[in-house]
Amino acid sequence: MEEFPQYIEEEEEEEEKDWPKMVRLEIIEYILRRYGILRAPDLAHILNWKVREVNRVLRQLEGFGRVKRTKLGRSYAWSSLEESHLTPMYY
Repeated sequence: MEEFPQYIEEEEEEEEKDWPKMVRLEIIEYILRRYGILRAPDLAHILNWKVREVNRVLRQLEGFGRVKRTKLGRSYAWSSLEESHLTPMYY
């Protein structure tokens, strides 16, 4: 019987370590695509996370080109780039 090379097992271990990070990215991206423009404190409240955690994930998604931020007063509103027809409503 032939054994698998060692490097395949190492790749699987790396993927297992990164899956929580990928899930966080996908969750926030899904919420922004589904519900439009939201602020980081709103996302933190929805997900029961700390605002700092949400901001870190949002900045990662922004770096990947998946979301964009818009200055809204003293804070930022975040939206998915896939829903480009939505614009923030200023009060």
